[in-house]
Amino acid sequence: MKIRSRSLTVGAAALAVVASVLVGGGVAHAAVTPGFEPDPNAIGGITLYNASGAVITGGNLSDSPMVAFAAASGAGRAGDTRAFLRVATPKAATPTDQFESAVVTNTSNFPNPTAPAPLNALTTPLVSATAGTSLGAYIASKPNTETAANLANIYQLRLITTAAGQSPDVNYFRVDVQVDTTAGTWTVVHPASATATTTTLSANPAGPVGSGTAVTLTAHVTPANTAGSVHFFDGATDLGAGTYNPATGNATISVTPSVGSHSLTAQFTPSDTSAFSGSTSTALPFTVNAPGTPTTTTLSATPPSGTAAGSGGTLDVTLSASVAPAGTAGSVRFFDGATDLGTGTYDAATGVATLVKALATGNHLLIATFTPSVGGFQSSSSSILNYAVVGANSAAVPLDAQNDTDPFAGALVLQVAAGTAVHLTQVPVNDPNGHPAQATDPTGHRHAWVFTGNLTGVSVNDTRPTQDGWTLNGQAADFRNGQTVVPAANLGWVPATSGGDAEGTVAAGVAVDSKLKTATSNGLQTSSQFAKAAPGNGLGTKNLSSALELRIPDTSPTGLYTSTLTLTLVSP
Repeated sequence: MKIRSRSLTVGAAALAVVASVLVGGGVAHAAVTPGFEPDPNAIGGITLYNASGAVITGGNLSDSPMVAFAAASGAGRAGDTRAFLRVATPKAATPTDQFESAVVTNTSNFPNPTAPAPLNALTTPLVSATAGTSLGAYIASKPNTETAANLANIYQLRLITTAAGQSPDVNYFRVDVQVDTTAGTWTVVHPASATATTTTLSANPAGPVGSGTAVTLTAHVTPANTAGSVHFFDGATDLGAGTYNPATGNATISVTPSVGSHSLTAQFTPSDTSAFSGSTSTALPFTVNAPGTPTTTTLSATPPSGTAAGSGGTLDVTLSASVAPAGTAGSVRFFDGATDLGTGTYDAATGVATLVKALATGNHLLIATFTPSVGGFQSSSSSILNYAVVGANSAAVPLDAQNDTDPFAGALVLQVAAGTAVHLTQVPVNDPNGHPAQATDPTGHRHAWVFTGNLTGVSVNDTRPTQDGWTLNGQAADFRNGQTVVPAANLGWVPATSGGDAEGTVAAGVAVDSKLKTATSNGLQTSSQFAKAAPGNGLGTKNLSSALELRIPDTSPTGLYTSTLTLTLVSP
């Protein structure tokens, strides 16, 4: 980005310019919200897993332990490294911390790198249950005798953290389950289970690639229409957030990986973590090769350019390409402009490729391109061979012109006439426009003095052939008069374009009011657009001007109020 700034000195008045159902034994338990929820002692939820690391939302009362793994939704108490599961029996009109309960699993350490994926990567509290009591055995000793619909047959499963030498945390993570003793099953009813997501990752082009190659990484999230964000990683390095479309589930990002081996992943984070779980793709190995040995390709043709076509209007031309260094395996294709003439017969030992083509009368822009078939070498293309096939009684005269001058780059310049300054003059106080109420005072009792002036002598000159466009912004500093400070928010402007030969459209910025005129305005205290030329516009010179208006409280002391208006020219 190219930035040019100029400052104008101005005075004031001088202004320098996110219900599961389990059926068993003929009895269906619909998901309910237990009467003791929200639980004031709960600090999060629990996700339950089987021994393979798959999420489960129910099981058998006879299972012992009742689950293989249980993961907390958050970090838990600082310093804790161990966790266990406890089941509690609800009782109406009783605080949750006074529910009858019992431990139902062993206490295990976390993190657990030997757990199945994805649990082996968790750093949050995780119970790895290798022994314990079945939920059926617990119920036999501590049954739920409540009959209300929001308490009957419900039990609370709690994940509690602790550490060596520490008492268990009084707060816990929890899920509430409802049992069907006839069917001998249990199911999670609260909180509602989050829908699992999956994320896959692909790269285009697929590796390996050469050094400096731009690669588009595409992550695909399912199910579709899941709001959230996708970040891409190279090992532990965050490559940034991709452009994500929930409707398609696709997120993309363009990267240029460095030479070497990479392990790329995409990580999806849902906007509503209570409705959807996050997911991380399988690592995608990706290799970027170091730059290979350069090759060169030269092209010649026989007979020479300018040879007359035969009676059929064409001429058989033998195209010969020489590739160096000789011995480099690969292939050579020949082109006439954008037309692919085909692959030549290539002898790697000599580095020579040949192709015979019938060329029609006229001029031909011939090129040979070598593509190596082994690593360690770069591709190369010949210079253009300008080849002419002439008709009967015609002759071809070669023409050339040697240009020794570097390409014209042009320049983008902000011009402010020497001595440019804006002297704001006060609107007469007996003029209704000279003593208006301050917009920031809802009572209308407080008024302001008004000063106006015009900024001229500003132009933008763009001679760049690329026509990238440009934007000119302006921002003022606070006005000062001794110890008195008037915020720059009190200064407004009305930009305008005023002539010049610039091509296309150059648009003046929108008017910005003084805060004392429009209370919601920030005036020129924040950067505001003076003028803009979109790409493809603005080549040449555009003259710019602006009307300025300063409002200060009418209780301000007399004297000269000075500030600086900084104009900044930016081009992508």
